[in-house]
Amino acid sequence: MAIRRHHLIEEAKAELDLAYEAVKRAEQAVMVLEFEYNERMQDVSGDAMTELIAEKEKKQESYTLDALYEVQNESAQRFALVSAAFAIVSSVPDEEMSLDLIKRILFRRDFLRRHKLEVDKFIRGFHRGLREYMRKESSPEADQAVRTAWAEIERMTGQQAREAKAA
Repeated sequence: MAIRRHHLIEEAKAELDLAYEAVKRAEQAVMVLEFEYNERMQDVSGDAMTELIAEKEKKQESYTLDALYEVQNESAQRFALVSAAFAIVSSVPDEEMSLDLIKRILFRRDFLRRHKLEVDKFIRGFHRGLREYMRKESSPEADQAVRTAWAEIERMTGQQAREAKAA
């Protein structure tokens, strides 16, 4: 039996790995900078100390750690959601239960009430495409059906997040 590769989940994992590596590199660079400036500050005081601290902080800001942490967090969330949806489709034999579980992990109840038909359409498309991909044919067409449905699901989860921020 051939093992079917799930490109969407592999890409989400690769995205998370890249985000993690970017954070790790930036954190290491900030630590090197911190050490370097701590060494330099041992021999100065007063205005020179204030200038060195300002210089160090400006250089540290250039590493944009906050933005990198945000990207890492978003990547982790995406990987977790893709993984959970894949796990549900592959392990829950009852289709309606599987669809309901996916909806519950991805969407809040109030959003589901307002967008029920659209959410149902894309969750069903994702579910159907992934079941076909996993059980019948791991063709490029089946992969594209999964990707297309997941892209719409992500668009809707993004809409949900924007609505939550606006509220």
